[in-house]
Amino acid sequence: MKHSKKLLAMALALTMIGGATACGGAAYDDANLLSKISGLETQIGSLQGTIDDYAADVADLENQIANLQGSLDGYLAEEEVNPNALAANYGAEAYEMVKYIDSAVKNRDCVAGDAYKLCQKWISWNLMGAGYTEGENLTYETFTWSKYYKKDTDLKTTITASAYETDGKFYKLQGRKYVECAEEEATHVNVLITGTNIVATKKGKTDKQIIVGMHYDGDGTGDNGSGISLGLITAMKLFNVETEYTIKFVFFDAEEVGLKGSTAYANAMSEEEIAKTAYMINMDSLVCGDYCYLYGGVQDNENQTVTETEAYDNAMAVAKSLGLEFKSNPWTYESPAPGYETPAYAAPSTGDWSDHVGFKNVGIKYVYFEATNWDIPGPYYEYDGYGETYLIGMLMNTKNDYLDYIEKYFPGRILDHLTQFSTLLNALVTQSDLSF
Repeated sequence: MKHSKKLLAMALALTMIGGATACGGAAYDDANLLSKISGLETQIGSLQGTIDDYAADVADLENQIANLQGSLDGYLAEEEVNPNALAANYGAEAYEMVKYIDSAVKNRDCVAGDAYKLCQKWISWNLMGAGYTEGENLTYETFTWSKYYKKDTDLKTTITASAYETDGKFYKLQGRKYVECAEEEATHVNVLITGTNIVATKKGKTDKQIIVGMHYDGDGTGDNGSGISLGLITAMKLFNVETEYTIKFVFFDAEEVGLKGSTAYANAMSEEEIAKTAYMINMDSLVCGDYCYLYGGVQDNENQTVTETEAYDNAMAVAKSLGLEFKSNPWTYESPAPGYETPAYAAPSTGDWSDHVGFKNVGIKYVYFEATNWDIPGPYYEYDGYGETYLIGMLMNTKNDYLDYIEKYFPGRILDHLTQFSTLLNALVTQSDLSF
């Protein structure tokens, strides 16, 4: 359009120049003047045609821009509804790690597991390969936990996985408690066993932190080879990714003997560290159960409510935005489990049987990932999530918790569950807009 206006201005200027020349001549020649005017009008007509062509081109370009903008708006709207196609997940990589755990480091019992130490080294080796450095952002936190053994137990052949020592005292069982006594009266000794939590710290733009926890002791592929695998691959992949919050990946020891590692870790946190912890994500037994679940909150039976659910609420909202479907414990104060007047575990909370408990007890909010089935009774005939599968019942803590057995009865389930949990986990640890 700028070029067209310039051409029109030039034509008008030529008209004025021609008129001035005619008026200044010695003789006024009407025929000559009319001829010049006619020529100029012809030029103006030609220029006007050029202007019209330019205008048509501009209109066509404006239409193309509008169409492209419409397509872009539609694409963005579609992705806003279902951005799952672009969401990061490491389900396939986690599945490869599950296969390794199942074949090479299955027996991870923290007292006598022959693969317990190997699993520690394998976790650390992979983390160092991803860029974590021992003594800096890869650390080991030791703690002790106690177990009473009969006085005549051969401890050297019984406790083969971890370091240990007795407390030098003697005990006898009195009722349900062990009480100190003279050696000649003693039936038991108290053994202090050393456990080790592995901590990989992914520094964020701020010191506000999210703790991702999973226990590595035990002897099951689902419980908790699945949690180890997803936590490990996520820590590795996230090392060079910029995050708003600092992420601590903690591989807990001694969960199977009473949540010893996670409790020790939570109890050792300073008030300052607790205050800067947004929440904790606990991942335990992710692949065997029929459905993928999220839990969170503190049950308050006196007021018939569940409090401190912010981490759970946030995770559920993020999952919904990704097009992912997660279940929650279905039992509420209005609708308790069959046979109950008050829910033993009120939604969306769960029982105190995994590594979230220590963090809940020091005031840290949590969201807990698990695969199970709360709609069927468990092995103790309670609707408590221990049923795990409708088809064959419970797998965790049984001899059947291994890869081939799970794939035989539930083909594709391991990869599907790992992919779903991984998609949510990555969205949570890369989130930048937490408001609690």
